[in-house]
Amino acid sequence: MSYRTILVHADESRHAPQRIRLAARLAAEHEAHLIGVAAIGVSREVFPHGYPAAPGSLEASYFGPLNESAARALDRFGVLAGEAGVAFEKRLVCDLASEALARMGRFADLVVVNQDDLTEALAETVGRIPEYVAFTCARPVLVVPCAPVTHFMGRHVLAAWNGSKEASAALLAAVPLMRRAVRVTVVSFRSPGNTDLEDAQQRADLTAFLARHEVQAEIIAFNRHIDGGQALLTLANQEAYDVLVIGCYGHSQFRELFLGGVTRKVLQEATMAVLMAR
Repeated sequence: MSYRTILVHADESRHAPQRIRLAARLAAEHEAHLIGVAAIGVSREVFPHGYPAAPGSLEASYFGPLNESAARALDRFGVLAGEAGVAFEKRLVCDLASEALARMGRFADLVVVNQDDLTEALAETVGRIPEYVAFTCARPVLVVPCAPVTHFMGRHVLAAWNGSKEASAALLAAVPLMRRAVRVTVVSFRSPGNTDLEDAQQRADLTAFLARHEVQAEIIAFNRHIDGGQALLTLANQEAYDVLVIGCYGHSQFRELFLGGVTRKVLQEATMAVLMAR
């Protein structure tokens, strides 16, 4: 298994260079095609056929700067992708960023976005992009932290497991990363008597599944009442994991997203990359 198409959000955020460089590194390692997507930030219902405003018009005076910002973001993406020496293409989309990434993400193996930064995000995107994309494009999403990443991501992988379909989807989505990792740990935080990993056969099946994908993993089950989100973050920080793999729990209703407590806490507070799927 490998990521063959990686899609990354391109914008003018101060976090964009780190996000794009990480996506380009992954593309180089997996020999993947890298697609940079910049959105003008206006719903495609306004411009269903692209941005048509005539220069000098009232419409252009409002929407033109948004279009120009997206174009600049793509130019910067092109420079960074070119420096990485990967095959890439640029896409300028007349839509909201969350919608554009979700729609185009359906044609990718992995979507790379940033952890939400409330000091930069527009009202439309606050608390929305990572989980919105994961919920609506049915593809794994790699959430790059706002904190600086000072090492190559993906060498030390920690995966959360509770036997759910979301955890299973996340584990499978992480296989391309785990195959190249030097350390992989699968951990379960559940109350006593309520974890699949208490069952020796379950542990054996999980170990065998990963081994058939050439992944050698340590399996750990903590059977006690515990705050799963905080426990995952504490373990990941203490043991210097650089990717945390989690299932994305919750549901979406129109534009509102409701996440489980573990997912929300991890997305808000993680200082390492988070790979999530559902």
